[in-house]
Amino acid sequence: MRATLEKATGRLWNVPTDRIRQVPFMPLAIGTFFFVGLSPFSSGTVGSAVAAALYYVIPALQNNWVLAALCIICLVAGAVASDVITLRTHEHDSGIIVIDEVLGQWMALFSVWYTGDIVFIISAFIFFRVFDILKVYPASRFENSRGGTSIMLDDAVAGIYANLAAHGATYGYYHFLSQ
Repeated sequence: MRATLEKATGRLWNVPTDRIRQVPFMPLAIGTFFFVGLSPFSSGTVGSAVAAALYYVIPALQNNWVLAALCIICLVAGAVASDVITLRTHEHDSGIIVIDEVLGQWMALFSVWYTGDIVFIISAFIFFRVFDILKVYPASRFENSRGGTSIMLDDAVAGIYANLAAHGATYGYYHFLSQ
Protein backbone atom coordinates (compact mmCIF):
# COMPACT_ATOMS: atom_id res chain seq x y z
CA MET A 1 0.00 0.00 0.00
CA ARG A 2 2.87 2.37 0.77
CA ALA A 3 4.31 1.86 -2.73
CA THR A 4 0.92 2.79 -4.20
CA LEU A 5 0.85 6.04 -2.23
CA GLU A 6 4.42 6.89 -3.22
CA LYS A 7 3.58 6.24 -6.85
CA ALA A 8 0.50 8.45 -6.65
CA THR A 9 2.50 11.36 -5.25
CA GLY A 10 5.44 10.93 -7.64
CA ARG A 11 3.79 11.22 -11.04
CA LEU A 12 5.82 11.92 -14.15
CA TRP A 13 4.37 15.39 -14.68
CA ASN A 14 6.57 16.35 -11.72
CA VAL A 15 9.58 15.19 -13.78
CA PRO A 16 11.08 17.72 -16.20
CA THR A 17 9.38 17.60 -19.59
CA ASP A 18 12.71 17.03 -21.35
CA ARG A 19 12.43 13.38 -20.25
CA ILE A 20 9.05 13.10 -21.95
CA ARG A 21 10.51 14.67 -25.09
CA GLN A 22 13.08 11.88 -25.21
CA VAL A 23 10.35 9.28 -25.67
CA PRO A 24 9.73 8.52 -29.37
CA PHE A 25 6.31 9.55 -30.66
CA MET A 26 4.74 6.09 -31.21
CA PRO A 27 5.65 4.59 -27.81
CA LEU A 28 4.48 7.81 -26.15
CA ALA A 29 1.18 7.79 -28.09
CA ILE A 30 0.56 4.11 -27.31
CA GLY A 31 1.70 4.18 -23.68
CA THR A 32 -0.35 7.29 -22.88
CA PHE A 33 -3.30 5.94 -24.92
CA PHE A 34 -3.11 8.78 -27.39
CA PHE A 35 -1.98 11.29 -24.76
CA VAL A 36 -4.78 10.67 -22.25
CA GLY A 37 -2.03 9.74 -19.76
CA LEU A 38 -0.71 13.30 -19.84
CA SER A 39 -3.70 14.37 -17.75
CA PRO A 40 -2.41 16.48 -14.85
CA PHE A 41 -4.60 14.64 -12.34
CA SER A 42 -5.60 11.01 -11.76
CA SER A 43 -4.25 9.79 -15.08
CA GLY A 44 -5.13 6.15 -14.29
CA THR A 45 -8.74 7.02 -13.52
CA VAL A 46 -8.95 9.21 -16.62
CA GLY A 47 -7.51 6.39 -18.75
CA SER A 48 -10.01 3.90 -17.31
CA ALA A 49 -12.90 6.33 -17.83
CA VAL A 50 -11.92 6.91 -21.45
CA ALA A 51 -11.71 3.14 -22.05
CA ALA A 52 -15.16 2.60 -20.49
CA ALA A 53 -16.65 5.52 -22.43
CA LEU A 54 -15.23 4.20 -25.71
CA TYR A 55 -16.70 0.79 -24.93
CA TYR A 56 -20.11 2.38 -24.33
CA VAL A 57 -20.20 4.59 -27.42
CA ILE A 58 -18.52 2.30 -29.98
CA PRO A 59 -20.78 -0.71 -30.58
CA ALA A 60 -17.96 -2.74 -32.17
CA LEU A 61 -16.14 -2.77 -28.81
CA GLN A 62 -19.13 -4.55 -27.27
CA ASN A 63 -18.37 -7.56 -29.46
CA ASN A 64 -16.29 -9.86 -27.22
CA TRP A 65 -14.16 -11.07 -30.15
CA VAL A 66 -13.24 -7.50 -31.08
CA LEU A 67 -12.62 -6.67 -27.44
CA ALA A 68 -10.41 -9.74 -27.01
CA ALA A 69 -8.38 -8.82 -30.09
CA LEU A 70 -7.93 -5.26 -28.82
CA CYS A 71 -6.87 -6.56 -25.40
CA ILE A 72 -4.18 -8.71 -27.01
CA ILE A 73 -3.00 -5.74 -29.07
CA CYS A 74 -2.99 -3.53 -25.95
CA LEU A 75 -1.02 -6.14 -24.01
CA VAL A 76 1.71 -6.52 -26.62
CA ALA A 77 1.93 -2.90 -27.79
CA GLY A 78 1.56 -1.64 -24.23
CA ALA A 79 4.38 -3.83 -22.93
CA VAL A 80 6.73 -2.57 -25.64
CA ALA A 81 5.69 1.07 -25.23
CA SER A 82 5.96 0.83 -21.44
CA ASP A 83 9.49 -0.54 -21.74
CA VAL A 84 10.51 2.38 -23.98
CA ILE A 85 8.90 4.98 -21.72
CA THR A 86 10.49 3.43 -18.64
CA LEU A 87 13.94 3.41 -20.25
CA ARG A 88 13.69 7.00 -21.49
CA THR A 89 12.17 8.55 -18.36
CA HIS A 90 14.01 6.38 -15.80
CA GLU A 91 10.74 5.85 -13.92
CA HIS A 92 9.13 2.41 -13.53
CA ASP A 93 5.39 2.39 -14.27
CA SER A 94 5.24 6.14 -14.62
CA GLY A 95 1.96 7.96 -14.17
CA ILE A 96 1.68 8.80 -17.85
CA ILE A 97 1.43 5.13 -18.85
CA VAL A 98 -2.30 4.40 -18.99
CA ILE A 99 -2.45 1.74 -21.70
CA ASP A 100 -2.39 -0.75 -18.81
CA GLU A 101 -5.55 0.83 -17.36
CA VAL A 102 -7.19 0.61 -20.79
CA LEU A 103 -6.32 -3.10 -20.98
CA GLY A 104 -7.60 -3.78 -17.45
CA GLN A 105 -10.78 -1.78 -17.97
CA TRP A 106 -11.60 -3.55 -21.22
CA MET A 107 -10.95 -6.92 -19.55
CA ALA A 108 -13.36 -5.89 -16.80
CA LEU A 109 -16.01 -5.22 -19.47
CA PHE A 110 -16.08 -8.70 -21.04
CA SER A 111 -19.57 -10.10 -20.66
CA VAL A 112 -21.93 -12.55 -22.26
CA TRP A 113 -24.95 -11.43 -20.23
CA TYR A 114 -24.50 -7.68 -19.73
CA THR A 115 -22.84 -6.52 -22.94
CA GLY A 116 -23.33 -2.76 -23.29
CA ASP A 117 -25.42 -2.51 -20.10
CA ILE A 118 -24.81 0.81 -18.33
CA VAL A 119 -25.13 -0.69 -14.83
CA PHE A 120 -22.49 -3.28 -15.72
CA ILE A 121 -20.20 -0.64 -17.29
CA ILE A 122 -20.36 1.58 -14.20
CA SER A 123 -19.84 -1.41 -11.90
CA ALA A 124 -16.89 -2.62 -13.95
CA PHE A 125 -15.35 0.86 -13.87
CA ILE A 126 -15.71 1.24 -10.10
CA PHE A 127 -14.50 -2.29 -9.32
CA PHE A 128 -11.57 -1.96 -11.70
CA ARG A 129 -10.40 1.25 -10.03
CA VAL A 130 -10.71 -0.40 -6.60
CA PHE A 131 -8.81 -3.55 -7.60
CA ASP A 132 -6.22 -1.52 -9.52
CA ILE A 133 -5.48 0.49 -6.38
CA LEU A 134 -5.58 -2.46 -3.94
CA LYS A 135 -3.31 -4.72 -6.05
CA VAL A 136 -4.76 -7.98 -4.72
CA TYR A 137 -2.42 -10.95 -5.24
CA PRO A 138 -1.14 -11.84 -7.83
CA ALA A 139 -1.39 -8.24 -9.10
CA SER A 140 0.93 -7.16 -6.28
CA ARG A 141 3.54 -9.60 -7.52
CA PHE A 142 3.50 -8.01 -10.99
CA GLU A 143 3.43 -4.51 -9.48
CA ASN A 144 6.71 -5.23 -7.70
CA SER A 145 8.37 -6.61 -10.86
CA ARG A 146 10.14 -4.59 -13.54
CA GLY A 147 9.45 -4.29 -17.24
CA GLY A 148 6.61 -3.45 -19.58
CA THR A 149 4.98 -6.85 -19.31
CA SER A 150 4.65 -6.57 -15.52
CA ILE A 151 3.23 -3.05 -15.92
CA MET A 152 0.51 -4.49 -18.13
CA LEU A 153 -0.17 -7.69 -16.18
CA ASP A 154 -0.95 -6.13 -12.80
CA ASP A 155 -3.83 -4.25 -14.41
CA ALA A 156 -4.92 -7.34 -16.35
CA VAL A 157 -5.28 -9.18 -13.03
CA ALA A 158 -7.24 -6.25 -11.59
CA GLY A 159 -9.46 -6.39 -14.69
CA ILE A 160 -10.23 -10.05 -14.11
CA TYR A 161 -11.16 -9.42 -10.47
CA ALA A 162 -13.26 -6.41 -11.48
CA ASN A 163 -15.04 -8.46 -14.15
CA LEU A 164 -16.11 -11.08 -11.63
CA ALA A 165 -17.20 -8.47 -9.08
CA ALA A 166 -19.09 -6.42 -11.68
CA HIS A 167 -20.97 -9.50 -12.86
CA GLY A 168 -21.97 -10.27 -9.28
CA ALA A 169 -22.99 -6.69 -8.54
CA THR A 170 -24.97 -6.33 -11.76
CA TYR A 171 -26.73 -9.65 -11.18
CA GLY A 172 -27.57 -8.52 -7.65
CA TYR A 173 -28.84 -5.17 -8.88
CA TYR A 174 -31.20 -6.65 -11.48
CA HIS A 175 -32.42 -9.57 -9.38
CA PHE A 176 -32.78 -7.98 -5.96
CA LEU A 177 -32.65 -4.18 -6.05
CA SER A 178 -34.39 -3.05 -9.22
CA GLN A 179 -37.68 -4.84 -8.55
